[in-house]
Amino acid sequence: MMKSTAHALEWTVLLCLVGGSADAIAYLRFGTFVGAMTGNTVLLGIDIADKDWNEALYHFGIIAVFLLAVVATRAALLRRVPLSLALAVTVVALGASEFVHGAWSAAIGAAALGCQNAAVRKIGGVSINTAFITGDLVRLGSAVPRASEPAHRNELAVLATAWIAYAAGAVLGAAALHVIGYPMFVPATLALLAAILGLFGPSSR
Repeated sequence: MMKSTAHALEWTVLLCLVGGSADAIAYLRFGTFVGAMTGNTVLLGIDIADKDWNEALYHFGIIAVFLLAVVATRAALLRRVPLSLALAVTVVALGASEFVHGAWSAAIGAAALGCQNAAVRKIGGVSINTAFITGDLVRLGSAVPRASEPAHRNELAVLATAWIAYAAGAVLGAAALHVIGYPMFVPATLALLAAILGLFGPSSR
């Protein structure tokens, strides 16, 4: 395996473990996702149908925070802020979310994953989301009919790895709730490792 391909898969694993574990922890703790905004949009729709305005405001707020984090991160990168700094924000925010409670903790987590997903949009030349998985599955399925082409084999490898790592992250996050007092330290640690690994790879903006 070429060094660049190995690096791409390693980075994919770490970042998607972050996304899956943080989402699992947030959902089990607070009934919301911090990366999967598709899920939060569905929950928002259910809240509105049930006329549960407090929950609707809660889920809308999480979505808004995620979106604002994406906007702020992309604007910072356009101004030549280092990618490593953007990923460091994810690390700090995930760790800091353990020291606040309830909705604010989930909001900080959403900001962290919005920042991560906006910071890393390609790995190994493959467009990817690391905080949610639906778009990756669409691209994975679209690449299957062209799997015989080398470029698409690389895409298949990265996107399949992303899905597996995200699912594994969800298992890890759910397990962390039962064994660690500060479970968000798990995705925070993984995000730190991803930030360090990113320093030694090509730009993935």
